[in-house]
Amino acid sequence: MLQGNTKILLLSLLVFLLIHPSAYSQENSGTIEGTVQNSSGESLPGVHISIPDLELGTVTNANGQFRLTIASPGTYLLRISMVGFEEKTDSISVASGQTITLDIELSPLVFQSDELVVTASRRSQLIGKVSVSMNTISPEELTSRNITSLDQALEYVPGVQVHGNSVNIRGSSGFSYGVGSRVLLLVDGVPLMGPDDGGMDFDGLPLIQTRQIEILKSPGSALYGGGALGGVVNIITKDFSDEPENTVRLYGGGYEPVRFETWRAGWGGGSDFRPRGGIIFGRSHQVTDSFGYWFSGKIHNNSGYLQNSTRKGFETYAKFGWDISEVMNLSMYTGLRRNNNEQFLYWDGLDDVLSPGSINLTGNEASGANDGLSDRLTILPVFQHSINPNIQYTLKGRLFGVAFRPLKDNGHISPPKRHNKGLRYGLEAESTIQATDEMIISGGLSFDENVINSDVFVGEDSLTVRNQPEGALFLQSEYTWNDQLTTTAGVRYDAYQVHTRSTATQFSPKFSASYSINESLTARASFGRGFRVPSVAERFVNNNDFFPLESNITLKPETSTGYEAGVTYISPILDAFSLKAELTSFWNEYRRLVEPTFVNELAAFQFVNVTRARIRGAEASFSVSTLDQNHQIKLGYTYLNTTDRELNQPLLYRSKHLLNGSANSVITDWMEAGIDFRAASPPERVDTDFSLFVPDAEVFPTQYITDIRFKFQVPHVYEGLDVNASFLINNLFDYYYVERPAIFAPPRNFQIVIEALF
Repeated sequence: MLQGNTKILLLSLLVFLLIHPSAYSQENSGTIEGTVQNSSGESLPGVHISIPDLELGTVTNANGQFRLTIASPGTYLLRISMVGFEEKTDSISVASGQTITLDIELSPLVFQSDELVVTASRRSQLIGKVSVSMNTISPEELTSRNITSLDQALEYVPGVQVHGNSVNIRGSSGFSYGVGSRVLLLVDGVPLMGPDDGGMDFDGLPLIQTRQIEILKSPGSALYGGGALGGVVNIITKDFSDEPENTVRLYGGGYEPVRFETWRAGWGGGSDFRPRGGIIFGRSHQVTDSFGYWFSGKIHNNSGYLQNSTRKGFETYAKFGWDISEVMNLSMYTGLRRNNNEQFLYWDGLDDVLSPGSINLTGNEASGANDGLSDRLTILPVFQHSINPNIQYTLKGRLFGVAFRPLKDNGHISPPKRHNKGLRYGLEAESTIQATDEMIISGGLSFDENVINSDVFVGEDSLTVRNQPEGALFLQSEYTWNDQLTTTAGVRYDAYQVHTRSTATQFSPKFSASYSINESLTARASFGRGFRVPSVAERFVNNNDFFPLESNITLKPETSTGYEAGVTYISPILDAFSLKAELTSFWNEYRRLVEPTFVNELAAFQFVNVTRARIRGAEASFSVSTLDQNHQIKLGYTYLNTTDRELNQPLLYRSKHLLNGSANSVITDWMEAGIDFRAASPPERVDTDFSLFVPDAEVFPTQYITDIRFKFQVPHVYEGLDVNASFLINNLFDYYYVERPAIFAPPRNFQIVIEALF
């Protein structure tokens, strides 16, 4: 009995020493502690702090903090180093019992990026240390292109296509009417998918207050759970500005008339210039040392370039932050949106692409257009507590409500029984522990529930209220072996109640490694599992308004297994330019992909699990810029080899070749110009079932789209007031194409943007 108690005591002591490494230090020792940041004030994790003479060292934790205990007080050389930053050394004298606190700022090497990302590992890290494929979109890119919705922003990312409501990362989604997103949307790390259809809210983008958008291009379910089958899109919001910052942006423009007389004859609006415009505004201020806020909003009106495609509404977002103490803080993100949209679903054939079509089966006519009023409410509270420099935990709440009310032809709202209402709410608890100088462990649990009330989701049991509870446990360990090698291993277990008689579970492991071969070249490799439980809409929809659809409660979760390897090269050229090149190969296996299929016995479409699929390919990206970043060129190419392994045919709606290019140049102090180009080969295979009912739905020409932009800056118009104006032309050569089946993509259109900052 005594021996057993001794073992328990020793084990408890070991755990205590791991968490509190200073506990066993001698009373007469000295201490050096502090925080390391980059030039933008962001904390830097993974920085090596060492005293070579004592062969003593540590690394900064997730908050950029470090602590060194000096057993023999004296004067020593302190070395601070990290790949991509200039090394710092300093002579430090430590007396017995003394604690020295340092605030250290590292400057990036002029040819390296010090950009921090969080999506790849649920914590801040340099993008050069990330062991999976990632892209980021900066606020400057959002502003220069006058991006007003998330789908517009993603169109410029290599390897990403947007097909209607589907984000397609490296072929993971293709396009399927009514199927939820296979890419997970996050806002500051919190899932924000529709509770009813499992889709993305493209309009939910706090434009003025977005710090960056991160795109993870591999299965992310081991970190974030269901929906991350093909990747993750994470909107990272800004911190509060020290001084009040106000932004007002006005934009206006429109779509040119179409060239073909046949199309104009089908809808008279095709002969008109179709206007669009809006106002975007925001303010940010760190009011006191303990309280700050920002807000962002948009009011917009778009007459559309297709019949029944007008969009108008408003949206507003706000974030508040309180530092309760030096170690505790609370933030609250909120969003409110109302849109009145006419949604164009599919055309009436190539002779009349501007007018919605219809499907007539067994006497039921389904319309190719939909008019409705939609509301969305988002509340995301976050509480953080740093127990000590080595341990912190975070609590994240979420409430996401949606409501859709169909509108009649006279503009009146349909009866309440026709309304579609949904609510997603939940809580996540996560803890991060700096277990040793080399190891960071994070883990936690989450619970969410979707509740939907709609007569569209009746299903076989005649119920109109659906709920889907879901819970998860996750654990991840990151180990830094030396200055060159970092490995990450993690696992997540999810359980979903798909209906009252069935629960789906999923075990999602991941492993990745990043190895810095030298100062310029980094190699990486990763493996991960992903999954997606079919949405309530896919399982229970029973409706003939737009397509004849029948429910299928037997749908199984989709799964994916992804493998990836790549290299990144960053180096100066001729002491005047910075070069960054990446080459990545990937291999993804998918099972039980959900597709809408026409079932003759039902005389309707039904969502079914049909596919074992494989997607292999490679991606190359290249960018070169001047060291001052005033002139830049980017190129990206993605090759996809897709196979439906049951039919031994290419997967539906996947392009084999994707090409992106952009250039930007600051011509003078007051003028800059840019150009974007993207191309996609036509899909090797399209949905023949759908083509039987919608004329010419199989038409999918090669895409060639070119956009240009010019920006003129007038700084200091008055004291504290800067003004700039932009002129943009999208689809410069008025190339006619489709982005998804049976819908004509935007013709040439332009915008004039005026922005004031004060």
